Amino acid sequence: MTALRRRLESPLTRRIGLLLGVLLTASCHKGAPPQPPGDPLGVRVVDQPLVISAWAEPKTLPAGGGEAQILVRIQKPGGKPFPGVQVRLSTSEGTLFSAGRVLVTDGRGMTRDRLTAAKTATITLNAGGTRYRFPVPVEKRRR
Repeated sequence: MTALRRRLESPLTRRIGLLLGVLLTASCHKGAPPQPPGDPLGVRVVDQPLVISAWAEPKTLPAGGGEAQILVRIQKPGGKPFPGVQVRLSTSEGTLFSAGRVLVTDGRGMTRDRLTAAKTATITLNAGGTRYRFPVPVEKRRR
Protein backbone atom coordinates (compact mmCIF):
# COMPACT_ATOMS: atom_id res chain seq x y z
CA MET A 1 0.00 0.00 0.00
CA THR A 2 1.43 3.41 -0.93
CA ALA A 3 1.86 6.13 1.69
CA LEU A 4 -0.72 8.35 -0.08
CA ARG A 5 -3.28 5.55 -0.14
CA ARG A 6 -2.72 4.85 3.58
CA ARG A 7 -3.32 8.56 4.34
CA LEU A 8 -6.46 8.65 2.17
CA GLU A 9 -7.87 5.58 3.89
CA SER A 10 -7.01 6.64 7.44
CA PRO A 11 -9.88 7.10 9.96
CA LEU A 12 -9.07 10.81 10.28
CA THR A 13 -9.29 11.33 6.50
CA ARG A 14 -12.60 9.46 6.38
CA ARG A 15 -14.00 11.64 9.20
CA ILE A 16 -12.83 14.81 7.44
CA GLY A 17 -14.40 13.58 4.19
CA LEU A 18 -17.68 12.83 5.97
CA LEU A 19 -17.64 16.26 7.62
CA LEU A 20 -16.99 17.97 4.28
CA GLY A 21 -19.83 15.98 2.72
CA VAL A 22 -22.20 17.06 5.50
CA LEU A 23 -21.14 20.71 5.18
CA LEU A 24 -21.53 20.67 1.39
CA THR A 25 -24.94 19.05 1.68
CA ALA A 26 -26.03 21.55 4.33
CA SER A 27 -24.87 24.53 2.27
CA CYS A 28 -26.71 23.22 -0.79
CA HIS A 29 -29.91 22.83 1.24
CA LYS A 30 -29.59 26.31 2.76
CA GLY A 31 -29.20 27.93 -0.63
CA ALA A 32 -31.49 27.86 -3.61
CA PRO A 33 -32.19 24.62 -5.46
CA PRO A 34 -30.21 24.09 -8.65
CA GLN A 35 -31.48 26.04 -11.65
CA PRO A 36 -33.51 23.90 -14.05
CA PRO A 37 -31.95 23.54 -17.51
CA GLY A 38 -33.37 26.08 -19.95
CA ASP A 39 -34.56 28.38 -17.14
CA PRO A 40 -35.02 31.85 -18.72
CA LEU A 41 -33.91 33.41 -15.42
CA GLY A 42 -30.99 31.02 -14.89
CA VAL A 43 -27.95 32.44 -13.05
CA ARG A 44 -24.94 31.09 -11.16
CA VAL A 45 -26.23 29.92 -7.76
CA VAL A 46 -24.67 31.47 -4.64
CA ASP A 47 -24.19 29.02 -1.76
CA GLN A 48 -24.53 31.72 0.90
CA PRO A 49 -27.59 33.43 2.34
CA LEU A 50 -28.53 36.63 0.50
CA VAL A 51 -30.47 39.70 1.54
CA ILE A 52 -32.18 41.06 -1.57
CA SER A 53 -33.69 44.51 -1.93
CA ALA A 54 -35.24 45.54 -5.22
CA TRP A 55 -37.34 48.55 -6.12
CA ALA A 56 -38.36 50.90 -8.92
CA GLU A 57 -37.60 54.62 -9.17
CA PRO A 58 -40.13 56.10 -9.54
CA LYS A 59 -42.11 53.45 -7.66
CA THR A 60 -45.25 54.24 -9.71
CA LEU A 61 -45.35 55.11 -13.40
CA PRO A 62 -47.63 57.94 -14.60
CA ALA A 63 -50.94 57.24 -16.35
CA GLY A 64 -50.14 56.06 -19.87
CA GLY A 65 -46.85 54.51 -18.74
CA GLY A 66 -43.21 55.53 -18.90
CA GLU A 67 -39.78 54.45 -17.70
CA ALA A 68 -38.47 53.42 -14.30
CA GLN A 69 -35.04 52.42 -13.06
CA ILE A 70 -35.10 48.96 -11.50
CA LEU A 71 -32.51 48.85 -8.71
CA VAL A 72 -31.29 45.66 -7.06
CA ARG A 73 -29.09 45.54 -3.95
CA ILE A 74 -27.62 42.27 -2.72
CA GLN A 75 -26.11 42.06 0.75
CA LYS A 76 -24.72 39.41 3.01
CA PRO A 77 -26.50 38.93 6.36
CA GLY A 78 -25.23 41.76 8.53
CA GLY A 79 -25.43 44.33 5.73
CA LYS A 80 -22.12 43.94 3.87
CA PRO A 81 -22.39 44.38 0.07
CA PHE A 82 -22.25 41.20 -1.99
CA PRO A 83 -20.38 41.94 -5.23
CA GLY A 84 -20.23 39.56 -8.19
CA VAL A 85 -23.72 38.06 -7.84
CA GLN A 86 -25.45 37.26 -11.12
CA VAL A 87 -28.93 38.76 -11.49
CA ARG A 88 -31.45 38.24 -14.27
CA LEU A 89 -34.78 40.08 -14.56
CA SER A 90 -38.02 39.63 -16.46
CA THR A 91 -41.22 41.65 -16.67
CA SER A 92 -44.86 40.71 -17.16
CA GLU A 93 -45.49 43.91 -19.17
CA GLY A 94 -43.32 46.20 -21.25
CA THR A 95 -39.59 45.76 -21.83
CA LEU A 96 -36.37 45.75 -19.86
CA PHE A 97 -33.19 47.31 -21.23
CA SER A 98 -31.24 44.19 -20.23
CA ALA A 99 -33.49 42.09 -22.51
CA GLY A 100 -32.92 39.05 -20.27
CA ARG A 101 -29.11 39.30 -20.22
CA VAL A 102 -27.27 38.47 -16.99
CA LEU A 103 -26.35 41.50 -14.87
CA VAL A 104 -23.69 41.35 -12.14
CA THR A 105 -23.63 43.28 -8.86
CA ASP A 106 -20.83 45.83 -8.47
CA GLY A 107 -18.58 46.47 -5.46
CA ARG A 108 -21.54 48.03 -3.62
CA GLY A 109 -23.68 44.94 -4.28
CA MET A 110 -25.82 46.94 -6.74
CA THR A 111 -27.06 46.49 -10.28
CA ARG A 112 -29.78 48.22 -12.27
CA ASP A 113 -32.02 47.87 -15.29
CA ARG A 114 -34.59 50.08 -17.00
CA LEU A 115 -38.27 49.19 -17.43
CA THR A 116 -40.44 50.77 -20.12
CA ALA A 117 -44.12 49.93 -19.63
CA ALA A 118 -47.60 51.27 -20.38
CA LYS A 119 -49.37 48.89 -17.97
CA THR A 120 -48.67 47.72 -14.43
CA ALA A 121 -45.73 45.31 -14.57
CA THR A 122 -44.54 42.59 -12.24
CA ILE A 123 -40.75 42.37 -12.11
CA THR A 124 -39.34 38.93 -11.38
CA LEU A 125 -35.66 38.56 -10.66
CA ASN A 126 -33.30 35.75 -9.88
CA ALA A 127 -30.31 36.85 -7.81
CA GLY A 128 -27.78 34.11 -7.17
CA GLY A 129 -30.53 31.49 -7.26
CA THR A 130 -33.00 33.35 -5.04
CA ARG A 131 -36.14 34.63 -6.76
CA TYR A 132 -37.86 37.87 -5.85
CA ARG A 133 -40.95 39.55 -7.32
CA PHE A 134 -42.48 43.02 -6.99
CA PRO A 135 -45.00 45.21 -8.88
CA VAL A 136 -44.37 48.48 -10.69
CA PRO A 137 -47.86 50.01 -10.92
CA VAL A 138 -49.08 52.50 -13.51
CA GLU A 139 -51.43 55.21 -12.22
CA LYS A 140 -55.01 55.00 -13.45
CA ARG A 141 -56.18 57.70 -15.79
CA ARG A 142 -58.44 60.26 -14.17
CA ARG A 143 -61.73 60.93 -15.90
